[in-house]
Amino acid sequence: MSFVQVEFLGFFALVFSLYWAIPSLRGQNRLLLGASYLFYGWIHPWMMALLGAITLVNYLAGLAIERRREAGDRIVAATLVASIGVLCGFKYFGWFVDAFSAVLPESVRILQVGLPLGLSFYTFHNLAYTIDVNRQRVRVEPNLETYLLYGSYFPQLVAGPVERPSNMLPQFNSPRRFSLEALRSGLGLALWGAFKKIVLADTISPFVDMLFQHPDPSWAMVWAGAIGFTIQALADFSGYTDIARGTSRMLGIELMRNFDHPYLAATPMEFWQRWHISFSTWLRDYVYLPACFSPFVRRWITVPGTGDWNPFWQTTRALFITMLASGVWHGSTWNFIVWGLYHASMATIYTAILARVPKKRKKEKGWRWLFVPIQFGVTVLGMYIFREPSLARAASRLLLNPFAGSREQWIVATSTLSLCLIAGGALVAALLVERYVWPRLREREVGLPLQTTLWACLAIAVFSSVRTTTTDFIYFQF
Repeated sequence: MSFVQVEFLGFFALVFSLYWAIPSLRGQNRLLLGASYLFYGWIHPWMMALLGAITLVNYLAGLAIERRREAGDRIVAATLVASIGVLCGFKYFGWFVDAFSAVLPESVRILQVGLPLGLSFYTFHNLAYTIDVNRQRVRVEPNLETYLLYGSYFPQLVAGPVERPSNMLPQFNSPRRFSLEALRSGLGLALWGAFKKIVLADTISPFVDMLFQHPDPSWAMVWAGAIGFTIQALADFSGYTDIARGTSRMLGIELMRNFDHPYLAATPMEFWQRWHISFSTWLRDYVYLPACFSPFVRRWITVPGTGDWNPFWQTTRALFITMLASGVWHGSTWNFIVWGLYHASMATIYTAILARVPKKRKKEKGWRWLFVPIQFGVTVLGMYIFREPSLARAASRLLLNPFAGSREQWIVATSTLSLCLIAGGALVAALLVERYVWPRLREREVGLPLQTTLWACLAIAVFSSVRTTTTDFIYFQF
């Protein structure tokens, strides 16, 4: 089931009504657990078995670590092999068949294995628990029902946020009370997320698809497509997160913020602190920091030609390992690998440049607005690499004559950029309202009428923009 399906409205209305009618915490958790598995197995019931297996393996691993602390590292390693093995089996089987089709039997070559929705997200979500139990950052969860709910909670199950057990398990174990303020806040956030997805992202999506699939685009069309996908990706993915956070807030459970206006970042490092925050911090804690400080990596992080230890090489190589892992996680095609290495290279270049900037200059506010447009250009190029699967075609199209193109091609490019400006304007307007307007009006008498009027406008825009075939969320494919 998807957040943008009409069925979800009925599903959530029923869950919400029953949930707050149940007086006990245990009953609420059981309802959420059953609703989560129904939500996940709505189209393909067999996927519930996969979700249950991944969750159960990590639950048992946590219990085993608690009983045998001395074997914790080995238990974590075995759990990683099992969980990541299943993920890789589903995610990269097609690549394996294509790469070795010449030596594989016909029965294997014709076998098609689709990627279950959300497999990457709930795999990492569960692994965070096992690793944190071993690091003694969280206590083991003895209650199977509570942990199954942690591993399958439907608002963040399919595309995140990739939550941490330290945030979610205490909430599942604590009594929850209905709050009118949480209902108002959650409903507004969910409506805004639906608006970003259906009205903004899905309106730009056909233009982006047309530009990337065009057999002979002009240079203007290429960059219009890249900018269009940059806006679409933010509206689509942050829209999903806002719906997830809003629906969860209405149930009395708070999910972490996953986006913080990433296109206002001034450096690549800041961009990753604002974009897909839950996954970025997951990579930081479970890939980057171990890569920085593990003895195995430490042995070969030296200054070339000298053998001397150097912290710059330590962090740089760990960064490349992390971004390479991020690229591989997104897919098995070469554009994702190059995308990860591209972002690692940009972060390294910026780090080297900023190391030469005086500290007083870094604290000045004026320099920031010089670098924000530059970083946005870096982001757009990264999004282009991410979206274009053929590296040869991507490189050749970037080298086209900027001034060439027919009248029709310029019209298409201009139309796409106009949509991007409208969508970008809506996002900027929302930011201004959030930071400067709403805090001043929230406690006034006019606050509630304005809020309900805004809800009505968002709802009308969403329902009038719904298409018979709504585009799936971009990150469903990962």
